[in-house]
Amino acid sequence: MLVRAVVAASPLPFYHCWRTRLGPVTPAALAKLSAAEQARHARFLAAGPAQAYAGAHVFLRAVLGHYTHQPPAALALGVDARQKPILTTDPPLWFNLSYRADWALLAVSNQGEVGVDLEAIRPVAGAAALVDYLFSPAERAVLRAAGRSAWRALFYAIWTRKEAWAKCSGMGLALPFAGFSVARRRGSAIAWQVPGPGQLQGFAVNEDHAGALACAAPTAVCWQHFDFPSRLPVAAIPFPR
Repeated sequence: MLVRAVVAASPLPFYHCWRTRLGPVTPAALAKLSAAEQARHARFLAAGPAQAYAGAHVFLRAVLGHYTHQPPAALALGVDARQKPILTTDPPLWFNLSYRADWALLAVSNQGEVGVDLEAIRPVAGAAALVDYLFSPAERAVLRAAGRSAWRALFYAIWTRKEAWAKCSGMGLALPFAGFSVARRRGSAIAWQVPGPGQLQGFAVNEDHAGALACAAPTAVCWQHFDFPSRLPVAAIPFPR
């Protein structure tokens, strides 16, 4: 069964990242989405994106419902002044969702803003123009020094970190992406860096996807990673039983 995390009962800080594989969504699961979510789902013209959207938001509600002990359909999800999705709880709970066709990631914390990005590692259309427009001079130098076999993975390692950082800030694509760096050359090596106060790290979601996590914590944090649905024992999470 899914690990139950009791927000109100736990004084301990946590940073959790949930991973799930997306698949078909049943009518019963779709009914747990809000009217606005169902309307957005209905506006998709292609079946694939519609299924991914529905599956990711069913996943989002299922996980957050366990943190708050609310039925998934009862969660009041909204957006803040920056249009970043929020969930009002007491004490507060911060989250961020990212998904692609087959996979989704959800970052959750009781400590402050978080951001997560997930990308499928595949050929990059218009790569040169994209890098020139959205990557900083330091990041472009890192890519120029990369060998052909390493270029694609390195591109996504940089891009996911930039996306996660932008999402954590609440600005998303409104943030000037070329104006900050998450990587630079240090001799023949790559030095990963955080572009401001907070923490930032990349990781391999699986063989075909790259991910990154960002948070506003002033000192290093330890993210705990879980698969949904999870059979991990409750004792694996730092919460009172």
